[in-house]
Amino acid sequence: MKKTIQNDLTQKYSKATIATHWLTALLILILFPLGKYMENIETSEKMGLITIHVILGIIVFVLTIVRTRSFFKHERPSNLETGSKFNNKLTVWIHNVFYIILFILSISGLAVMVLGGYAEALQSNTPEFIKNRSEIAPMKVHGITSFIMMVLLVLHILGVLKHYIFTKENTLKRIS
Repeated sequence: MKKTIQNDLTQKYSKATIATHWLTALLILILFPLGKYMENIETSEKMGLITIHVILGIIVFVLTIVRTRSFFKHERPSNLETGSKFNNKLTVWIHNVFYIILFILSISGLAVMVLGGYAEALQSNTPEFIKNRSEIAPMKVHGITSFIMMVLLVLHILGVLKHYIFTKENTLKRIS
């Protein structure tokens, strides 16, 4: 017989964590398709989009630092119970990997800016400074981690839906 789990959904994250969670999520949902779109257009056509991508990426980096600090500074709700030891561990793992991936994405993005000539191109408004994607080593890391981020995001959303559908728990109450 499967044990029925009832999580305490009155426990909430701090206001700082809630705000950075949703703002970061929104920015990621803008950054990923923007980055994918920019892969397929000429460098001279994407200078403005690069600027937007960089600014939003830097904001995500700062928010990740703020959220990480908030994560350790403020009390947070206990981990959700799912009735499965594997799912309980998977939930914690996914949440922790989000932080790691966001830091890797941000640092690799900054490395792409510097090593790929993007910083010079944006400062001088001259796209000729930008190197070919294949010549920018951190570009591959940035691309792979952005893909991993999207996979984690889908798993995260599926986990929320699973709670909502199968256990009738609106876990969003904790982060809203």
